[in-house]
Amino acid sequence: SQSATGDRPAGIARPAAAAPDGAQDTNTVADIVVTAQKRSENLQRVPIVITAVSGAQLATAGVTNLTTLGTVAPGLNVRTQGGGVFQPSLRGIGTSSNVVENPVALYVDGVYLPQQREGNRELPDVEQVAVLKGPQGTLFGRNATGGVIQITTRRPSQEFAVQAKAEIDNYATFRTSGFVSGGLADGVAASLSGDFATQGRGYGHNLTNGHDTFQIAHSLGLRGKLLLEPDARTSLLVIGDYLDFKNYTYSFVPYPGTSFSVPLPGPLPSRQDTYSITNPYAAYKGGGISGTIERDLDFAKLVSITALRRGSTNYRFDDVPVGQSVFIVSVAPGAQPNRSFSEEVQLVSEKSSAITYTAGLFYFYNRNANQPIFRQFFPAFYGNPPATVLAGLNRTTLTFGEERTRSVAPFGQVGIRLAQGTNLTLGARYTYEKRTLVGSVILNRNNGTIGNPLYNPAPLTINKPTWRIALDHQFGPDVLGYVSYNRGIKSGGFNILNPANPAYLPERLDAYEAGLKTELLDRRLRLNAGGFYYDYDNLQVTQFVGVTQTVANGAKARLYGLDVDFNARATTELSLSGGLELLHARFVSYPGAVGSIVKPTGGATLISVDASGRRIPQAQKIAGTLAVDYEKPVSFGTIHANLTANYNGDYKIEADNFLTQGAYTLLNASLAWRPHGDHYAVTVFARNLLDEIVLNNTSSQAVGYPTSYGQPPRTVGVMGKVTF
Repeated sequence: SQSATGDRPAGIARPAAAAPDGAQDTNTVADIVVTAQKRSENLQRVPIVITAVSGAQLATAGVTNLTTLGTVAPGLNVRTQGGGVFQPSLRGIGTSSNVVENPVALYVDGVYLPQQREGNRELPDVEQVAVLKGPQGTLFGRNATGGVIQITTRRPSQEFAVQAKAEIDNYATFRTSGFVSGGLADGVAASLSGDFATQGRGYGHNLTNGHDTFQIAHSLGLRGKLLLEPDARTSLLVIGDYLDFKNYTYSFVPYPGTSFSVPLPGPLPSRQDTYSITNPYAAYKGGGISGTIERDLDFAKLVSITALRRGSTNYRFDDVPVGQSVFIVSVAPGAQPNRSFSEEVQLVSEKSSAITYTAGLFYFYNRNANQPIFRQFFPAFYGNPPATVLAGLNRTTLTFGEERTRSVAPFGQVGIRLAQGTNLTLGARYTYEKRTLVGSVILNRNNGTIGNPLYNPAPLTINKPTWRIALDHQFGPDVLGYVSYNRGIKSGGFNILNPANPAYLPERLDAYEAGLKTELLDRRLRLNAGGFYYDYDNLQVTQFVGVTQTVANGAKARLYGLDVDFNARATTELSLSGGLELLHARFVSYPGAVGSIVKPTGGATLISVDASGRRIPQAQKIAGTLAVDYEKPVSFGTIHANLTANYNGDYKIEADNFLTQGAYTLLNASLAWRPHGDHYAVTVFARNLLDEIVLNNTSSQAVGYPTSYGQPPRTVGVMGKVTF
C-alpha cells in the first residue's frame, strides 16, 4: 500500500511539518500513517484505538522480537508457552491453547498467519507494527475478536539500500540481521532480509544432566521480495519467507507453595533450573509465499492477496521433572504439521469522495494435525500402585488428530460523509466455515493389551455475521471524537490434542467504544484515549482434563476499561511516549469450570468450581508503558539515550484464579552513538534491569502445577549497525 501522498509505503511515520523557513520542525510530533481500514490513513483520523510503533522505535526500546512487543504496547500481554508459541492477548482477550487460532489475529504484509508459532520471530526488517484493539471482524475476519497485530516490513525500492547489525550480550546471545534492496531493471526491484540468533549460555541449569536451560539453540529467519511495476497503475509484490528455530525450554518447576506428586531430589537454586531427565525443547520449521497484485482503476484500487503457508512443529518435555522418569510428552519432527491457503480480493475506493468503500471476499483453508503426540507414563506417575492395578493402566498413548477448516467470507465497509467533519462508518461480514475432525488414540497398556478408539464426529459448521457501526466528528483540525459498536466472533473447533472431548463452540463479543484523538500544544503533544465496554459470550477457555489440554466454553464475561496513548515532544532533543490501560474483566457466569485443590503431599485434586465473578485469564487490571528518548548532536556525531519502562499488573492464568503472575516492571535502557553521516551506530544496552522473573507457562494438573519461567533475566550487551 502507498500513503495518501502516493510516494510513501503505508505504515511509515511521516516527517514533522516543515518550519516556515523550510527546515524540518523538530518541535512537533510526526504524523503516523496506518492501514487499519485497508487504506492508508493518518492515525489521528481512524476511529479505532491503535498503538503504532516504527521499527526504529522497537529497536531503541529493546524489542528484539515479536514476543516482547508488550514492552511498548500497553494492554498487550504476550505469553510464550513453551518458548515456541506466540500467545498475545488484548484487553484480556486471548487463548492459552497452543493448537488453535488466536483471537488476536496476526498479519504480516497483509497475509494472515494462523499458526501461533509463526509469531515467535525476530524483527529485522520491520517498518511498523500496529496493534489494533477491539474486535476487527469486519475487515480482518472471524478470528479477530480481541484485535489485530499488523506487521509491515520494508518494501523493495529502486534506490540501493543496505543495513547490517549484530549484537552480543552477557549470556553470549548473538543476534545478527541484514537487509539489502535495490533495482534490478526498469520497473523491477528486489529486497532480501535475514536474521540469525544463537545463545552460548542458558538462563538456568539442568541439575540432572548438566545441560543449560532456556537457551536459544538457533533461530533463523529469511524474507525475500520481488516488486514488479510494469506501469504506473499496476504492481505485483511476491514475498517468500522461511522460519527455523529451536529453543531449549519447557523446563518446569513446581508453582510456588506447591510440589509435584513425586518429590524433587533436592533444592532448586533458581526457578529457571530443573531436574528433568531430558533436555526439553521446542522447534519449528516453516514459511510461505504470497503474491499481492494492485491495480489502479481510477475510481478505486483492486487488490488481490494470495498466500500459501506450511510448517511443522516438534517438541519434547518432562512434565514432572524430578530426576526420574514420570511422564514424558514428545512430538517427533514432522509429526505436527500445519498448512494453510488464503485468497483475499479487495476493491478500495478513492479517499477524496463523500462516500468511500472497501468491499472484498476472503477464502481460507487450514489443516492442523498431530501425527501423533506421544505420551509415556511410568509407574511413579500412578503413585507406584500394585502390579495388578498397574497392568491395566496405560504405558503409552499415541494421539492422532487432523482438523481441516474451510471458510468463505464476503465483507464490505462504507464511509459516509454526513456533514462537514462528520462521518458514519457501516461495515459487515458474513462468515461461512466448516470444520472436520479425524482422530484416534492408540492406548498401549502395561499388560500388553491395546486400545484404539476412533473419532470422526459430525462436521462443525458456522454461519455468522459480524459488523461495525461508527460515528466520528472532527471537532477541530486536531480533535477527533468517535463512538462505535462492533461485533466479533471466534470460530469453534475440535480438540485435536484430545479428540474424545466434545467440540468447542464459537465465541461472540459485542464491543461498545467511545474515544478522543487529539493533538495539542501546537502539535507538541498527541493524546488519544478510548473507553470500552464488552459483552463476551461463550468465551473459549483452556483447561486440563487429566493431563490433556482441552478448550471448553465459559458462559459469559463482562469487560470494561480505558486505553490512553501519548507522544510528546518536550524539546527538540527530548521526547516522551507511552500509554496506560485500565481493565475490569470478570466472568459473569461460568458454572462448572475446572479448579483445583493443592494436595499437601504433592500434586492436585481437580474439581468443578463456579468461576462466576472471578477474573478472566490473562486480564491485567492495569498496564502501562513509558519511553523517554533524548538525542543530542555533539562534535563527534549524535548521542541517543532511551529508557523504556513497562509495568504489568498481576493476572490470573486459569478460570479458578489460583495460578497467578504477580505484578512486575520491565525496564530497558540503551545509549547509542552515531558518527556524522549516520552510516554507523554503536549501542550499549541493558534489558530487564530489575531482573524480573516472569512465568510463561503453567497449568493445573493432577501431578501438580508444572511452571516455567522463560523471561530473560537482566542482560547487558553491545550492538553495532551499518547503514547505506
